[in-house]
Amino acid sequence: MGWVGWRVLDGGQYKVRVQKLSPDELQVIEDVCKEFSDTVKDEVIENGTIAMQVVNKLLVQNLRKNGIKADDDQVRYLADAAYLATYAFGPITYLLEDDMLEEIAVIGLDNPIFVFHREKGWLDTNVMFTDRNALIDVINKMSRTIGRRITLQNPRLNAVLPDGSRLHATIEPVSDLELTIRKFKKSPLTLRELIKTGYNYELLAFLWTVFQNDKNVIICGNTAAGKTTTLNALFSFVPSSERVIMLEETPEIVIPHRHQVKMKTNPPLGIEMKDLIEDSLRMRPDRVIIGEVRSKEEILAMIESMNAGQARGCYATMHAHSAKELVSRLRYNDVMPSDINAIDLVIVQRRFLKFISGGKVQETRKVFEVCELVENKGAIMIRHIYQYDPKKDTVVRTPAKSRVIEEIAFANGWGESRIYDEIARRSNYLKTMISKSKDIFKDVEKYGAVG
Repeated sequence: MGWVGWRVLDGGQYKVRVQKLSPDELQVIEDVCKEFSDTVKDEVIENGTIAMQVVNKLLVQNLRKNGIKADDDQVRYLADAAYLATYAFGPITYLLEDDMLEEIAVIGLDNPIFVFHREKGWLDTNVMFTDRNALIDVINKMSRTIGRRITLQNPRLNAVLPDGSRLHATIEPVSDLELTIRKFKKSPLTLRELIKTGYNYELLAFLWTVFQNDKNVIICGNTAAGKTTTLNALFSFVPSSERVIMLEETPEIVIPHRHQVKMKTNPPLGIEMKDLIEDSLRMRPDRVIIGEVRSKEEILAMIESMNAGQARGCYATMHAHSAKELVSRLRYNDVMPSDINAIDLVIVQRRFLKFISGGKVQETRKVFEVCELVENKGAIMIRHIYQYDPKKDTVVRTPAKSRVIEEIAFANGWGESRIYDEIARRSNYLKTMISKSKDIFKDVEKYGAVG
C-alpha cells in the first residue's frame, strides 16, 4: 500500500501548499506512516494535537535510526506530510481550510484534484491521488464521525464533515472512485453581500416587510445558485425572539436566533423530510425552514405545512430555473392550483455564465425574479413584482399590483401607499446601515416592525 498515496505536480492553476517529496523523503514518510498505524491507539487518532506530536517523535526517531541528516525546514515539511497521511485528510486538508473554495472534486486516480473557486470558477490543482487504498482511507476518515464507511458492499457514501461540509463518494461498481465535497462559508452570507447578487436596497426593504409578516416564501434556482445562503441572510429580518424550527438533510442553515431547533433526516432509520415536516406541526414554531424540498412527498408535506397556518411563515428552497418551471414542478407533483395559493412569494436566484471584457466569461449569481403565484379558475398566473434588468445588473420593480402588500396593508389597517412609503424609509435606512453596521441583525431589529 502507498501510505502517502498522492503526488504533487509541477502544474495546476490552484497551488496546494504541499511539499513535493523526493523518492528518499517519500520512503521516510512511508516508514513513519506504517509505524504510526502499527503502534498508535485509536484514542490518539481522535486528537489532532497529540497525533501531530506522535508523528514528530516517530519522524525524528526514523531519521536518527537511518542516519539521515535533515535541517529544521526539511523536518517541518516531512512532519507535515506524515501528519496529512496519518491523522488528516491528505492534501484535501488544506483545501478544506480555504473559505474561497465551494467545491472539491476528486475524479479517480492519477487525475488532478479540481476545486471550484468563488471568484475564479473551476480550477485544477497541483495534487492528485495515486493509490486507491489511500483515497478510500481518506474518505473513511472523513466519515468516521458518523460511524459509516465506504466498502464494496456499501459503494455509496453521503456524510457531513465536522465543519459542516457535505461529502459524497462512490467507488466500484458505481464509479471508478469519485469524491465530491460541497463546502459552505464559515461566516454566513449577510445582507451586505446580497447587494452583489443583484438585490438592491428597495428589494431588500420589500423582503424585510414580507419576512416580518405572516408569509410563506420559496427560494428556487439551479444547483449552487446560493439559495440556502440567501435564506440565511434574509433571516436577519426575522425578530430574534421567535422560535425557529429548521428541517434539513444536510445542516446548512446558520441563523443568529437563540430559540432554534435543528432536525435532520436519517434515511437509514427511515426518517425522511416529510416526517420532519409532520413533526414540526406539533412543535409550536414561529417559523419553519425546510432546507430543500425534492420529492413529491416532501412537496405535498411542505404545502400542507403552509396551508396549516401553524407558523408565522414557512420557508423552503427548491430546484427550479424559473417561476414557470417551479409551477410546472408543483403541478407535476399533484399540488392542486388552489393549494399553490399557500405560497405567498417566490424568489428565483440563478447561477449562470456572464460575458465580460476581453471575450472572457465569468460565473455569477443573480436574483432574477420575485413574484407571486395567483390561482385563477384552475390556472396559475405568475405575477412579477421585481424582475432582473441585465442593463442595470439589478432587479427593478414592475407596475404589477402585489397581493402580499395588499394583505399586509389590510392586516395593519393601512392603505397600500403607506406600506410603500414604509418600504422607501426602510430602503434608505438599509442603505446607511448596511454600509456602516457591525451587527446588521441587531440594527435591523432596532428599527421595529410594520405598524
